[in-house]
Amino acid sequence: MIQRIQSVWLLLAALVMAAVFYFPSYKFQGTSMLPLTIGNDFVGIILAAISIVLSLVTIFRFKNRKSQIGMTWLNLLVCIGLQAWLFVRINNFTSDATNANVSGYYWIGTFVPLVVIILLFMARAGISKDQKLVKSLDRLR
Repeated sequence: MIQRIQSVWLLLAALVMAAVFYFPSYKFQGTSMLPLTIGNDFVGIILAAISIVLSLVTIFRFKNRKSQIGMTWLNLLVCIGLQAWLFVRINNFTSDATNANVSGYYWIGTFVPLVVIILLFMARAGISKDQKLVKSLDRLR
């Protein structure tokens, strides 16, 4: 189960996605405003939690590779949705009339879902490789 490379990628994806709760998404320059985090955004919390749970559940579905591939694709869609939600949220906050004059910059929390997407693609490649290996061994029987 954990000795397969895709399990390592999926575990790393879950751990990296958990890091989104610790790093701010957007920091402000020269002001005393607190940075934007995912911790005060209900949709962001739900999407990040779904991604973490999907990664961990996918690890334990090792006997059903088709299910693993499907759950990995679903997790990819959730991560893409979280990434889009983060950019929309930051854009809405910075374009608000009260915050228009405050400058800031994107921070690590904004790009965490991109790293998770890469890890999920690597996990999916490992699952597909296992699926091909099992099919080739079935032909030999």
